[in-house]
Amino acid sequence: MIPDTAATGRCPVCQARFRGATECSRCGADLAPLMNLAIDAWRARAAARAALRAGDYESAVTHVARAQRISSTECGRRLQLIAGALAAI
Repeated sequence: MIPDTAATGRCPVCQARFRGATECSRCGADLAPLMNLAIDAWRARAAARAALRAGDYESAVTHVARAQRISSTECGRRLQLIAGALAAI
């Protein structure tokens, strides 16, 4: 799971804001692994939305659960509620 500081766009080592680079501009920490996790979560949420549009609610539940395990967000929580409700119908 992504640390809270990474989910908010801050370096987990020194709390500097991300500048869109794989290395922290302040302390030099390698941010690439955190960025890759954020991308994986984003892709899983996108797959969940696509599954919802296609009517594949079980798949949507699986994708959004994966995204939330990687990086829990409020948007993901809402998506998870929607997917779960539709899958239960």
